[in-house]
Amino acid sequence: MQVIRHRSERGQWEMAFASAHPRLAGMVDTYIGYDERNTAFTRRHELPGLNVVMIVNLGDPITIVDTAGFVIPVGTSCGFAAGLSDAYAISESGGSQRGLQVMFTPQGARRFFRLPMQDLTNRVFLLPDLLGPAAAWRLIEDLQAANDWDACFARLDAAIAARTASHETVDLAGIRAADWALRQIARRNGAMSIAALAEEMGCSRKHLAAQFREHVGLAPKTVAGLLRFRHVLSLIDAAPTRWTELALEAGYYDQAHFNRDFRRLTGRTPGDYLAARLQGQVGLPVD
Repeated sequence: MQVIRHRSERGQWEMAFASAHPRLAGMVDTYIGYDERNTAFTRRHELPGLNVVMIVNLGDPITIVDTAGFVIPVGTSCGFAAGLSDAYAISESGGSQRGLQVMFTPQGARRFFRLPMQDLTNRVFLLPDLLGPAAAWRLIEDLQAANDWDACFARLDAAIAARTASHETVDLAGIRAADWALRQIARRNGAMSIAALAEEMGCSRKHLAAQFREHVGLAPKTVAGLLRFRHVLSLIDAAPTRWTELALEAGYYDQAHFNRDFRRLTGRTPGDYLAARLQGQVGLPVD
């Protein structure tokens, strides 16, 4: 487990990052525990990526505005999940919050929520609506009873393993095929022909797109664009003065193309993005 602690005029926070148990390999990328106090920012842009996010709110109420524009109030001792999206969402708080975040892979989310991933695309739903009230409250109460981050993460391991053990309501063959295709695109940071991928899989582009809607939530071309963009972000983090060159290397047609994608996916200009980033923060503070 890695723990990042920060204290400055912008507030104080603790972020704990941990891997899931090996039995959940391929289903959960990471767990995040967070405890923020009196932060100067109350609004964040939550950037899109290739994780379906589940959050259990153990602190003050927060509000989420999903990519589709729906406003979702999340009370204390409640939680929500957000599907893959093709633009940023917005989270709002009173400046303090505490909770747990699960970064599901699409495969893991498909098995955990037992829903077609397209039902979650660009949307946020409360956990009682996704898991059923009894299962959601049982999970939340179990996490509330944990004494520290390690105990929270262990309880998440157990809950996710138990719920994904049943294969009765999911198409495992379809999930695995879509997961394999997703990994091929990810290996190339999005720089892959979707037609070539379909040919390699021995299916039509139409069939591949249907598999992605069901088991990933976004079209293969959209996924490739997100992966390319996230790759550029990682390169910019390492060399912030070379972003024009890096964007062209990653396959953007020109600077205008990159700037349009940047604002759509982050809600900020590249310069504003660099100025707003904070250590340990998952979202992008905008206040």
